[in-house]
Amino acid sequence: MIEGLRETVLGADRGQKILSAIIGQGDAKEKILASLLAGHHVLIEGPPGVGKTTLTKHIASALPAVEVVKGCAYHCNPVEPVCPHCRAKQASGEALETETISGARRFIRIQGSPDLTAEDLLGDVDPTQAFKFGPQDFRAFTPGKLLKGNRGIVFFDELNRVPEKLQNALLQVLEEGIATIGPYDLDYPANFVMVATMNPKERAGVEELSDVLLDRFDVVKMTYPETPEQEQDILERYGLRLDGVQVPPEVTQSIISLVRATREEPWGKEMEQGVSVRGSMALYEKVQALALLEGRSTSEKGDIHRMAASSLTTRVKPSPDSKYYDDIPGFVDELVKEVMGDAA
Repeated sequence: MIEGLRETVLGADRGQKILSAIIGQGDAKEKILASLLAGHHVLIEGPPGVGKTTLTKHIASALPAVEVVKGCAYHCNPVEPVCPHCRAKQASGEALETETISGARRFIRIQGSPDLTAEDLLGDVDPTQAFKFGPQDFRAFTPGKLLKGNRGIVFFDELNRVPEKLQNALLQVLEEGIATIGPYDLDYPANFVMVATMNPKERAGVEELSDVLLDRFDVVKMTYPETPEQEQDILERYGLRLDGVQVPPEVTQSIISLVRATREEPWGKEMEQGVSVRGSMALYEKVQALALLEGRSTSEKGDIHRMAASSLTTRVKPSPDSKYYDDIPGFVDELVKEVMGDAA
């Protein structure tokens, strides 16, 4: 358990204040808080744009500040240092200079990718230091992102995009909280909580996660906003508002109806993946921009039709058997006409 995590969860209205930035998702938030309280790693499954990254950043930001050895990449506790660098200094009688870091600085993000390497995660030899101290000296080793996450939160976005070899590299770190780096015959600290994400419907460039890796996680599912009211709250709270442009309620409601139609029957059955909240925010912002370009102070429902294709076509994925599979702009056009009627 990393310092302050349990106290943070229990001390902020039983965790509700920490996750208040996420609207709705009550069941998912409850399960995530329970996993964090138990010190478990969490894998969040869900489509893009439902707040997975925002949620994790807020958890990290809510962590209390801690004292660390100044300049230590592993955020060593000065009272009980764990990395070879700080322990060597302590053994030689050298004083360990300290500093205090915020919860936000205890957040490390890793973006899953087929190009990610074990060196990115665990670390590699610094040629300059290797020349100075020798390639087998621990001082030549530069830690990767997992080790820099020690005493913090590691956010691993799109975990299922990493190759199987890299999945295996994660196992010891997630299970034991340390990483054994072979050439140095040393155990490096990796005491963190990992919050990972994946989109189970993604097919391109992804790998199946092994059973032994999944066994290290609690799995939580996040979904699109449950109600139109929640989606409207998200738009009004987080959507960009351009100065001098009003968005009437009927325009906001039309955007929400249009986006939600891509996820629900009957149009939703044509889709493998509907438009995310990020798509509704893009359309919300572009209808304001169009009004501003035309010198108007108010967005109109007709602006939605004019901006829908550029805002939504890259954010919707028709199913392979859909007649719109090769004609996404045609789908958006038909959808707008159907949902908005004469206003389109």
